[in-house]
Amino acid sequence: MRKVHVITQKEAVDVQKIEGCTVVVLDVFLATSTITFLIDKNYCPVYAVENSVSGLLLSKEIDEPYILLGESKGDAIEGFQYPDPSLVVHSETKKSAIICSTNGTRAIKKAENAKKLIISSLINGHKVADFLHEQEDDSSIVIICSGNDNRFSMEDFIGAGHVIYHLMNKGDYLLSDSSKLAREAFVHALSQKFEGLLTSETAHLLDSLGYGTSISYVLNHFEKVDVVPILEGNKIVAHSTEAIILKEGTIVQS
Repeated sequence: MRKVHVITQKEAVDVQKIEGCTVVVLDVFLATSTITFLIDKNYCPVYAVENSVSGLLLSKEIDEPYILLGESKGDAIEGFQYPDPSLVVHSETKKSAIICSTNGTRAIKKAENAKKLIISSLINGHKVADFLHEQEDDSSIVIICSGNDNRFSMEDFIGAGHVIYHLMNKGDYLLSDSSKLAREAFVHALSQKFEGLLTSETAHLLDSLGYGTSISYVLNHFEKVDVVPILEGNKIVAHSTEAIILKEGTIVQS
């Protein structure tokens, strides 16, 4: 039976232990929602980098049109669009995006050598669960909550529970204690229409910085985005296939 474990913040990740695992990274109110919206709105590939210096260096190496997004400890960075998911607008022509953040992109970089790395949020966690369940793979699933600058984040933990909730509805998985608690937290939050997330530390921080609309924007898009972003090399792209073979043997054209 496939194992599922939740790591409650990126600082607790043991890089060597996750190398053979399928990893899901969450930064619900910022980076992973923004990355998912970027791909959904014709920005692909997306490059996740640790900081603005890395972002500027990378921008000099790529040939395609791109946009720069980033923040540092919640503050805007000169020359970068703030990575608020509500600010991402559809691009008429395909562009790349380079994004850096205090938490989410650093969690992605920390897990980049995992067997597989998938980007999730409350907006697409149901589709991430579909992707995980359809894989012919027995590697452990490790869900990494980015957290908030070395602190626990309620929204990421609930986002982890969102993926686990859908996995358990599809089949049998062996849950760690943290996975069981995350699933219970999601079920409770869903029953309360996620009202508790409006008072989370991250919500207060973003509101104080003038980006409070990102919270309601993400929550209003709960399970409304079908994109499953996956890391391929140093690029985050949309997972796609011409045909998905389900465990029952049914072939579905995508």
